[in-house]
Amino acid sequence: DPDHPDRPTTLIQSPAWTAEDRGLLLGLELAEADLCRCGQPRSVAWHSDMDGDIEADVVVCFGCTAIQGEKVKYAIPRITRDFTARPLPPFQFGLTTTDD
Repeated sequence: DPDHPDRPTTLIQSPAWTAEDRGLLLGLELAEADLCRCGQPRSVAWHSDMDGDIEADVVVCFGCTAIQGEKVKYAIPRITRDFTARPLPPFQFGLTTTDD
């Protein structure tokens, strides 16, 4: 609007999502759905052959500590397995998992 340059008169729209955009988001959704609470893929974290191949680093969250009034610690898993030297067999629920 030439008389009122401070007022927007047109709208800038985002381009429509492409098939690649939708495919990438679907892949992200599938990957996130496969995560265990520890943040690792279930097919790795739940695999019985991974016993002894995951260690945890413990960290203190000072934000949670301030909110709760006592020290709050979180364990962050770290995979130590060399998958090149010791590849993981295919994951099969009930076969490569353990009950307890």
